[in-house]
Amino acid sequence: MSESDFGRGRGAMCPLHPDHLAQRTCTRCGNFMCDACSEGGTHVHCPTCREREGLGQAFPLDRHNWSIGGLLEVCWERFKREWVMLSVGAILFFAAAMVGSFVSQILSFIGGLSGSTTVTVLMVIVGTVVSWVIQGMGTLGITRMCLDVLQGQRADLGRMFSQFSKLVPYLLTLLLSFAVMLPVIILCFGAALAVFLGMTGIPLDVGNSAAAVEAAMSNAPTHVYVVMFVVGIGLYIFPGLWLVMPLVLMQPALVDAENPGPVETLKRCFAAAQGQRMGMLGTMFIGAVIFIVGIFLCCLPGIPALAFFQLLLAGLYLSLSKGAEEV
Repeated sequence: MSESDFGRGRGAMCPLHPDHLAQRTCTRCGNFMCDACSEGGTHVHCPTCREREGLGQAFPLDRHNWSIGGLLEVCWERFKREWVMLSVGAILFFAAAMVGSFVSQILSFIGGLSGSTTVTVLMVIVGTVVSWVIQGMGTLGITRMCLDVLQGQRADLGRMFSQFSKLVPYLLTLLLSFAVMLPVIILCFGAALAVFLGMTGIPLDVGNSAAAVEAAMSNAPTHVYVVMFVVGIGLYIFPGLWLVMPLVLMQPALVDAENPGPVETLKRCFAAAQGQRMGMLGTMFIGAVIFIVGIFLCCLPGIPALAFFQLLLAGLYLSLSKGAEEV
């Protein structure tokens, strides 16, 4: 007799819905459950047990009531309940990143052995795409798990493998995000180069300018590089950070959409980030500090720290996306 036939075969009724036949039992307390209690079989615990364990609770924050402290509190409470499975998901996420990087290096190495520039470039491109695909599977998978936990569900490891259909939108959105970041990169490097040329007095209209720049770089005093660094970082912070910050919401936005498109995904990210960039920066800074501390303590604490960082990022998206359509 199957589980779904258990209640019907015994003639048991659901204690919370007496007019409904029980279809299964709660795996925690053993009470009968109907389809309404299990929400169509999506829960193995009855509503009472879910309430006791904090399951089934909607994410409480939106862009009007969220704060960094409030987000940390909500994420920490959800993390404590599911930290083991989230950490396993983080291990798979980390493994995907390592495998993707390894495959990319192997293909680049094989291309270099060919002795052909065309083959080498082709293998580098193929290796990069394969790396993005493998890493994208891990990224979208751990994000799906985090969104589930924050929305009151259990951390299901099987959800790590539920996002394959979104790999193509992920790659296209990633390429589009690089195009968005390109002006920031050009601005920062161009300004730093202009500072270097100005402080060293190297003209740009001479035929041997490349050689002159190379010679000047080896003899330039330290303060020149300090000024270059300050100018580059300053421009990256503003206006660069204003442009780049919404992109940290890209993965959760992709996972949260049924049929995501690259342009629509970035539009949602920028709408969610509107007027919230300082709070986003503070949240990312705190998450990065937690992750770095976990790494320095030892490799083992770094895994749950990575899981919590991913949970914090997913929570940031949920907070800012709720009500973003009103902005």
